[in-house]
Amino acid sequence: MEGIPQNVSEAVRVAAHAARGYPGDLADIHRRARRRRNRRAAVSAAAVVAVLAGAVAGVAIQRQPGPSTGTGVLAPASSAEPGVSPDAPISSGPGAEPPGQHLLLPAAAGDYRGSGGTTVRLGGETAVGELLPDGNLIGHPVVGARNWERVVVLPSGGVVAFGSHDTQPGTKREDGPNVPGLEYRLVGTDPDGRVRVQRNVRKKGEPVMLLTAREDVAYLWRPAGLFMHSMATGHEELIAGRPAFGLGQVYGDLRHSDMSGGWVAVSRMRDECVPRVYDITGVDLVAEIPLTASGCIAVTDMRLSPDSRTLAVAYDRDTGAGLRPVVALIRVTDGKVLKEQELADVSGKTSPMISIAWPDSRTLRGAVYPVGAAGVSEVTGFTVTID
Repeated sequence: MEGIPQNVSEAVRVAAHAARGYPGDLADIHRRARRRRNRRAAVSAAAVVAVLAGAVAGVAIQRQPGPSTGTGVLAPASSAEPGVSPDAPISSGPGAEPPGQHLLLPAAAGDYRGSGGTTVRLGGETAVGELLPDGNLIGHPVVGARNWERVVVLPSGGVVAFGSHDTQPGTKREDGPNVPGLEYRLVGTDPDGRVRVQRNVRKKGEPVMLLTAREDVAYLWRPAGLFMHSMATGHEELIAGRPAFGLGQVYGDLRHSDMSGGWVAVSRMRDECVPRVYDITGVDLVAEIPLTASGCIAVTDMRLSPDSRTLAVAYDRDTGAGLRPVVALIRVTDGKVLKEQELADVSGKTSPMISIAWPDSRTLRGAVYPVGAAGVSEVTGFTVTID
C-alpha cells in the first residue's frame, strides 16, 4: 500500500472501518472492502428471499448456561512477556453501574458538523469524533499510529487507541501476514494528550484487535482468544480461548464485539444477525439472540449496557421495500425486546454509518453519519430510552 496516494489510502481505510472486521495483514484491508461491496450486492437478493419466505418479526433467545468454573483467568499466554500479571479482576454479569460510554464516530473521515453547529475535521491522522449529549461534535486526537482501528475514551478523559503503523513508508514490499515494517500499536494518552504508553503488540503472522480498555489494562483479540494486556508492563494473559466464543479461526470471523463487566457480546462474520453473549469468568454462553426473524440483514453496531443487563443492536432490516436501520434494546437474560426504534430512511445518503453508546444503563444514544461524502457532512443524533 506504500506509494498509494493519500486520498486513495484514506478511502481504503474508511472501507475497512465500515466493514468492521478483524484486521490481519495489509491484504485483509482489501478483502474487507470487497466483502462490504459483495454484502451490498447480496442484500438485494436476500431481501427477495426474505419476502418470499414471509419472515415473521420477533426475537427469540436460547440460553445455554453450562458449568461455571469461576476461575476467571483460564490459562496464561504461552508467549507472554515476562512481567507481573495484570491486576484486573473481572466481575461476572450485571452489577454496580460503571461509567457511561462515549458516543464515538470511528469511521468518520473529513469535515463533520453536529447539531451544535461546530465543524470538526476527523479521520486519518487527525482525530476520532465524539458526539456529545448537547449535539456538539468534538475530536479526540489519536497519536502514535496513523491508521487507528479502534479507540476507547476512558472515564478520566484519556484515550487508548489501536491501529496499524508503517515504519517503512515508501518502501515496496510483498503484502501478506508477514509483511516487514508493519506494527500494530497500542497507544495510551493522558487527558492532556500526552502519550503514556506506545507499544507494538504485533506478533508476526497473527492478526490482533483491541476489544476495549481500562486505565490499567487493554483486552485484545488474538487467534488464540481474548487476552488481558497490562498497560504498564505489556504482560498478557489468556482469559478465554477462541473456541469459548464459538469462533472458528478468529482471523476474519469476528465482525462486532463488546465487553461490559465479565460479559462479552460477539457477532460473527458468518452469522452476524445472531449475536451471542458470553460470561468469560466461567466461559458460559449466556444468551444467543437470533434477529433474522426480525428481518435483520446486517449488524452495524452492538453495545452492552454498562450494567451488562441490556444488549443494544443496530442493524439493517429488510422491509420488503428496501432496507431500514433499526435499533433494538434486548434484555440479555430472557431475550425480551425492551424497546425498538426504526430510524429514518438513510438509503439516499452516502455510505451511512450508525454508532451507538450507553451514557447510562437505561439510555442509549446514537449517531447517523455519512462516510465518503464531499463537503461538510451532518451528524444526526438520536436517543432510545428504556421505560
